[in-house]
Amino acid sequence: MGKFLTRLTPILLAAAIGLPGAASAVGASPDAMIQVALYYDGNSLPGANLENSVGSGYRFGWYDGDLSFHPLGYTSETQISMVKTQNVTLSNGNYVDGTGAVTVGCYHLQLPGTYASFEGALAAADRVPDGFPAWIDGAYTARVGAYATQGEAEAARNALGLSGAEIVGTSGYAVSVVVTKTGQVLFQFDGGSAYSLGVQPGLDGGEKTVTWCRGYRYYGGFQYVRDEGGNMEVLNIVPLDDYVRGVLPYEMSNDWPLEALKAQAVCARTYAVTNTSGHRDFDVCATTHCQMYQGLNLANERTDQAVDETAGEFVRYQGSPAITYYSASDGGATEAAHNIWDANADLPHLLGVIDPYEADVADGISRYNWSFTFTASELTAEMNDALSGRGYSFTGITDVYVSEYSATGNPLSVTFVDRSGRTWSFGPETIRLALGLRSNRFDVTGGSGGGGADYAVNDGSETLSSVSGAYAVQGDGAVTAITGTPYVITASGTQALSAPAASPSSGSGNGFTFAGSGYGHNVGMSQQGARAMALRGMDYMDILTFYFTGVEIW
Repeated sequence: MGKFLTRLTPILLAAAIGLPGAASAVGASPDAMIQVALYYDGNSLPGANLENSVGSGYRFGWYDGDLSFHPLGYTSETQISMVKTQNVTLSNGNYVDGTGAVTVGCYHLQLPGTYASFEGALAAADRVPDGFPAWIDGAYTARVGAYATQGEAEAARNALGLSGAEIVGTSGYAVSVVVTKTGQVLFQFDGGSAYSLGVQPGLDGGEKTVTWCRGYRYYGGFQYVRDEGGNMEVLNIVPLDDYVRGVLPYEMSNDWPLEALKAQAVCARTYAVTNTSGHRDFDVCATTHCQMYQGLNLANERTDQAVDETAGEFVRYQGSPAITYYSASDGGATEAAHNIWDANADLPHLLGVIDPYEADVADGISRYNWSFTFTASELTAEMNDALSGRGYSFTGITDVYVSEYSATGNPLSVTFVDRSGRTWSFGPETIRLALGLRSNRFDVTGGSGGGGADYAVNDGSETLSSVSGAYAVQGDGAVTAITGTPYVITASGTQALSAPAASPSSGSGNGFTFAGSGYGHNVGMSQQGARAMALRGMDYMDILTFYFTGVEIW
């Protein structure tokens, strides 16, 4: 293959970058399976539908720790919905909490005894109206109905003449499978805290299925995890490269040059293996918090070709898959990860590089060059809103300037001064997020540049913005670095030297302007830069080895 890419050894992840959580558990193998959260936490669901697109019917079961599927039952229905085992109703085609046209209740009648197989439980359930098989705590049973109240269940037991049936509910971990847009239960699963319902499209596993889920088409199977007794997390269990097929057209336009798409495919595959998103219950989510993933709706022959022609390839550093961050555009230079997220991070493949390629396409990028202007009072309010929770309090910002730049010309430190003379310095990512800037490549105008708060030295012929790094000549001629609080001898005696107040350079002017270029965090590969390099005729290995330092691809 020539050039190569890697994963940093596992030490890097969360702690090294300063982000929460640990690395993904996905193996660096073409056959690896990945667990993708489609709906979780704040957007978990009372009910979720599936519809066959390729293949027919479904198998029910559970996934083990290796994401291998263990079947328990099946249905030939083509449209099914999974609902939590609390009272839910059908409203506008969705199962929701509250009122609706159809109710799927949480009380059932359980027939006496257990069964050795799904077929045995199904046969028993078929002999009673509204009967269905269930797998409860490792045993097959036959149940009847889905009633909203215990009184309704009691009435049904009397009406059906099922005096030996027990009125039962389920635990907070259970999920029912119903025929979509009805209250007809097909199967019920309660594996307690140990197992969650898995649904594998297709009846025999002999066909590569495609399934609709809430308007998007996906490969693979699905898992339904009750969220602490409430709604369901919906997870897509899918082979790694099929996951990449669903990332690529959402992270990069599907009509871009093939070599750029291939670079993105390798980045996305590697990121899935080494991501540090911190999710405890699954490998990656389906949003830009990890990587954007919405299945196959935008995939086409070219994006599939990019995945296929790079199948099994990872960005590798010293033999292991690397952390492969990327952003939309770098504005002319990327930045070292340790300058953006954690000064103590040691990520030698994520260094800043001057990017001569992105300029080729800059004229066609919306808002490539950008600026935001704040008055002193607006800037004070924005910084307080963003950082007060971290213990910062700004009292009338009077000055702001970039106090240190990186080797690639990006800001390393941005210093703020308030009217009390206090100063704070922050890294670029803090400022980008606090002020809603478009990238970490920017400069600040309207401030003093640090020049409004200088010490006069050498008889006033020169100035210093800080005594840090300054030296004093002692009476015996010795030269000593100034540390701590400096003192001076004046006509009034010896006194501590206080910093001069910064001049309020823009409090009464047009404000402070943050102007920059690009879009994103500036670490790793520039997607627009990849496009520009591909348009110049470079291949995906050229692209990846340019943006990631010292890597190989294999």
